[in-house]
Amino acid sequence: MPKLKLGAAVYALAAVGWFVSAVLILRGYGDYAGADRWFLIATAMPVALTGVLYTIGAVTRRGLIASEGPRICQIGWAFVIGLVAVELVLSFIYDQTGGPIAGDSSPMIAPSIAAVFIPHWIGRLQEKYYEGIAEGEQELSSRESGGGPAPTA
Repeated sequence: MPKLKLGAAVYALAAVGWFVSAVLILRGYGDYAGADRWFLIATAMPVALTGVLYTIGAVTRRGLIASEGPRICQIGWAFVIGLVAVELVLSFIYDQTGGPIAGDSSPMIAPSIAAVFIPHWIGRLQEKYYEGIAEGEQELSSRESGGGPAPTA
């Protein structure tokens, strides 16, 4: 399958978002204000590593769910799931140990669960894109050869 083009831009944009999130977490912004330093560092690390994985997906232009290419591009989505699981565990532990968010009306500090779905979403979009190109080329070739419009399913 050809390399990602537009998908690489989406991966790069998502990577920037996760890097910015990691910096904001370390600075104690928003829901993270008043949280213990160990929690801020422990939470920012998986977020930053998710950004690193998405950067790898963008730079290699294959994504994190590729069928070929470097091994990290083939199983990167599993690492993303693991990092989100770590964020969930940290959030649960901190909530249970009586951090500043325990018992408050503020929402639980939630991990970036969307990170799990983005590689599959981009892979599906890429697949549909190339199916559309193949279908369009087939229709054009049938018109050029003198046949009528290509049958549709």
